[in-house]
Amino acid sequence: MKAEAKGDAWLADRIYSSVPASLVGREQVIEIGPMSGQSNVRHWLQKHGYDDDESLVERIFDASKKTDHTLTEEELEDLCRDA
Repeated sequence: MKAEAKGDAWLADRIYSSVPASLVGREQVIEIGPMSGQSNVRHWLQKHGYDDDESLVERIFDASKKTDHTLTEEELEDLCRDA
């Protein structure tokens, strides 16, 4: 996430995965689940055009800790909409 934030997609593609996603026609996807940290939440919010204000980050982070799976796009959008 730091490499991407600095504008280095090439480096981000190689640091966070053993096989660069671009080699198989994909791009890096950072998901949010029970083992995720707040940086994952902030990254998702920014990538989806939301402000990463503290209350929304906490709302999603808390929801992720109460689940046994990776949150779906629909679940995340619902959490943002209901905030």
